[in-house]
Amino acid sequence: MSVPPVVSLDAVRRELPAASAYAEAAGLALATDHLAETNLAFRVTFMNLHGEAFLAEFDCRDYPMYPPTVEFVDPLGGPGRGIASLYPSCFHGMPCVCARYNRKAYTERGGPHGDWRLVDWQLPTGNGVAIDSLAMIVSDLHSKISQSVGRLG
Repeated sequence: MSVPPVVSLDAVRRELPAASAYAEAAGLALATDHLAETNLAFRVTFMNLHGEAFLAEFDCRDYPMYPPTVEFVDPLGGPGRGIASLYPSCFHGMPCVCARYNRKAYTERGGPHGDWRLVDWQLPTGNGVAIDSLAMIVSDLHSKISQSVGRLG
């Protein structure tokens, strides 16, 4: 089952003001200039403890039924994406942002978690916190990356 692109785009547009406000307050660059029904993605640039930049793409196809796919991409626009050298050191070495809010973390997307179901992505985690919106996802990633040092690869 999939979500019509117009529904996903509407959901993303409704949530982006809160995500943008958080990004601005945290000093993050959030880019939505190519967001459309045919490109349901936006990007956020995060900085680690030493000021290294990491560009994350949030592919929101089938959102909000399923979580976005969070992937680190080449900030220079090259073909590199999802390779260890583009990831902050605080994530899985495969590489992957291992969180319920990342579609790539699920086994059906090549991730390590066969024990999670995509439709349950908005449920609270083991510590009782639900990360169930784009603003919360950006905030959680920021808290992890801002305290990390170096890259995976």
